[in-house]
Amino acid sequence: MAGAFAKDTLRSMRRSLGRFLAIAAIVALGTGFYAGLRMTCPDMNLAADRYYDGTALMDVRVVSTLGLSEDDLAALRGVEGVEAVMGAWETDVMASIGDEQYAVRMHSLPDAAATSEAAADGSAVASDDPDYLNRLVLVEGRWPAAPDECVISRDRVMGAPTHLGDVVTVTEGAQDLDDALAERSFTIVGYARTPYYVSSTSMGATTLGSGSVQQFMYVPRAAFAAEAPLTEAFLTVKGAADERAGSDAYQARVDEVMARVE
Repeated sequence: MAGAFAKDTLRSMRRSLGRFLAIAAIVALGTGFYAGLRMTCPDMNLAADRYYDGTALMDVRVVSTLGLSEDDLAALRGVEGVEAVMGAWETDVMASIGDEQYAVRMHSLPDAAATSEAAADGSAVASDDPDYLNRLVLVEGRWPAAPDECVISRDRVMGAPTHLGDVVTVTEGAQDLDDALAERSFTIVGYARTPYYVSSTSMGATTLGSGSVQQFMYVPRAAFAAEAPLTEAFLTVKGAADERAGSDAYQARVDEVMARVE
């Protein structure tokens, strides 16, 4: 019975070979497409995790309305489970580039950026400074060497094209500009990417302009007012890099340290 069924099946296949091959190809294509879709999310998560680890993305961000001091950073380094600590300055401003106005988030550029080395594909950045977190990848140009120079995002779509040598002029701030900045005009000397801004379309909220940050800008510490306190501190957690970003195990490690910080 089984032999007769097999012969009948083979006879049917030979009589309509073209249709059989077409159906087989459709089934194979559908199976491959389904398998690809099922693996897309896990592969993207793994790629993101490697990128975050390779660029030392922070695990915890500490902010204070009164600002932070070096003593505060020292205290954070002493918290059990904290691996690295980086203090930083940040402020939101309205700035003009050409004839366009943008809400820009300004960050202090760590000195270690100038001596860091990025992998050819930009997936990792090596640095001699273990406290250099949220490491930037320089895509074009050079790092700022003077207080009135900056690097901005390469991936953000602007209202008008920008070029190396363009001037960014700060016109308004979320706080008194005299208290926040020592410079008001910055020359674009480079374009960069940073793991701190995973998306180039959603860069955070601000009280300025339309309410959304439209561009980031990294400038040397000297571009900020000399008396301006640290506005934030970034921390990494011991063992967090061994867990997949976003997993329950990763979150448990981070929450444990956050509870101690608080």
